[in-house]
Amino acid sequence: MIRTLIVEDEPDEAQRLTEFVRRYGNAHAETFQITWIKSAMEMLSDKGHYDLVLLDIDLPGISGMEAAQLMRVYDETTPIIFVTNLAKYAVKGYEVGATGFIIKPVSWGNLSMNLDRALRTIKQNVGRSVMVPTDDGMRVIPFSQIIYVEVTGHRLTYHLEDGSTLETRGSLGQIEDQLAGTPIIRTAKSCLANMDKIVLVRPQGMQMVNGEVLPISRTRKREVMDAVTDYLGGRR
Repeated sequence: MIRTLIVEDEPDEAQRLTEFVRRYGNAHAETFQITWIKSAMEMLSDKGHYDLVLLDIDLPGISGMEAAQLMRVYDETTPIIFVTNLAKYAVKGYEVGATGFIIKPVSWGNLSMNLDRALRTIKQNVGRSVMVPTDDGMRVIPFSQIIYVEVTGHRLTYHLEDGSTLETRGSLGQIEDQLAGTPIIRTAKSCLANMDKIVLVRPQGMQMVNGEVLPISRTRKREVMDAVTDYLGGRR
C-alpha cells in the first residue's frame, strides 16, 4: 500500500487528483491510501508518514514550496510531486528534490508519467531508510546518514554522519527488520554498524568515518570479520 498525501485547497482539483491516482493504481495493480488536506500548515502538523506527497504551491498561508523546504529538514527521501499553476517555480522545485512538477490542469498522461517516476523512487527507498518517532512526528532517516545505532535499555541512539544523534525508544531487532537488505552488521549485542561507514578494521574494533572505534564482541568476531571482509572486498 502506498500512503499518499494530497495537499490542495481546491476541492475540485483534489478530487481530480484522487481519481487519477486511483485510476493509476487500478492500471498498475497498486493500492493507494489517499489522504487529502487543504493547507501546508495541516501538512506540517500531520503526524502521519506518507510514501508520496502531491503538493500544490499556491496555498493559503504557508506556500507549498515553503512547506517542502521545511519537510526536507526531517525527510530527505519521500517523493514530492508539485501540482500547481505557478510554472515559474519549476526550477526551485528541483532544489528541494522534487520528483516531478505538473502544471494545472492535470492531465492523465502527465500525472501517470510522474507517478511512474515516483514509484521507482519509493521502491528504491524500501529498506533504505528508517522512521524514527520524535516529539514533532515521524522523522525519516536515510540509511546513508546512519553510522551506527546503539541501544541502552530500551533507548536507541542513532549516530549520524553530520555529527548529530537522535534518541528514541525501540530495539535493535526492529531496526534490523526495517533495514533488511542493507549492509548493516551487529558488532555487539547493543550495536548495529553501517558497513558503508567503516574506514579501518582494527583488532580492537572497527573505526568509523566519525573517528569512533566500535568494539566487536568476542562471540561475534568471526561472523563480523567475515561479513565486513566480504562486503568491503568488493561484493557490494
